[in-house]
Amino acid sequence: MRKPIVRYGRRRFARFSPLLLLVLSLTTLVFLQVTSSGCSSRSETPTLTADSTLIRAAKEPGGIEASITFCGKSETKSGRRRAVSDVFTADDDAKVYAYVDLENQSGLGDRPLDVHLVWIGPDESSFFTKRIEYTPSDSASTLSSRISLPADRRDPGSYSLRVYVFRELIAERAFEVLHTS
Repeated sequence: MRKPIVRYGRRRFARFSPLLLLVLSLTTLVFLQVTSSGCSSRSETPTLTADSTLIRAAKEPGGIEASITFCGKSETKSGRRRAVSDVFTADDDAKVYAYVDLENQSGLGDRPLDVHLVWIGPDESSFFTKRIEYTPSDSASTLSSRISLPADRRDPGSYSLRVYVFRELIAERAFEVLHTS
């Protein structure tokens, strides 16, 4: 006994095609609107502050802001910053300390902030990343990181530190590394 051949012709789905076309069109339109408008809460154009930090300001007032300070020496107990500079000499004992001062850190409520401090080399690639889960209720509003500057591992040139909050770039500052002759 042969089984009957089932054919799905155009007539069966013809009554659904205008509705299906409308749903697909609306879905495509919503997708294009979301992807083209971007979901960034930061300004596309960075602003240069007096201390040479590039800031990507929040579009909404009360957003998280950051300023970056580099120094060659730091007092561990007091946290005092010494030898503040943007130019450092590579040496076996040399280090660069970076301090990121946050402002309006409670602007997103009490949820912990996922902060990344990314060190960028002269070749524009990252060579060290420090991840910090910062709670806005913490009394300290300063984050810190440091790198060593051994002459055999650090090429001379322009380096930078980028600060990301929830994978969104909020601040960047450059510094120079020199070699002694």
